[in-house]
Amino acid sequence: MLPPVSARRACFVVCEDGAEYIERFRRFLGEAFTFVPAHDLDAALAALGTQGADAPDGLLLDLDFRRTPPERLVDERGRALAGASGPGQVDEGTRRRLSGAQGIHILRALRARGVALPAVLFADLADAEQAGFLERTLSPLVVASSSTGLRELATLLARLVGPPGRGDAAT
Repeated sequence: MLPPVSARRACFVVCEDGAEYIERFRRFLGEAFTFVPAHDLDAALAALGTQGADAPDGLLLDLDFRRTPPERLVDERGRALAGASGPGQVDEGTRRRLSGAQGIHILRALRARGVALPAVLFADLADAEQAGFLERTLSPLVVASSSTGLRELATLLARLVGPPGRGDAAT
């Protein structure tokens, strides 16, 4: 007899500075998807380095990383601030500016490194043109509200990764 066949759950790397998203996703969507935490660019790169059956299928990014220590932030070019200056050497204005758009900076750095996985950026942008610009320049990307409902999110994630066993993302 053959062993039972079980569909592999799609895996998403969740980039956020806390644990609110990942705890919510695991609690309510964990039966359908696997979620791996990443609190900064280095952790995202490590999670994306996983190969085989555990390899991630997509990225979920929070926009704001205000709780992240300054030395773990990356700038607009994807450079870690720790490399540019020592801990505590980042002025408050720079820290606020970078942490307020850190999800975008992390995704840009990943795209520059050739990571082409589908992504969802949770950002409440008042400007539809800005969201469209991000979706075009960081494609494949969907900008979603931070208040997106779980049912809507589950549908979006399933659509991003396509049917089980398919190697390419549905866009």
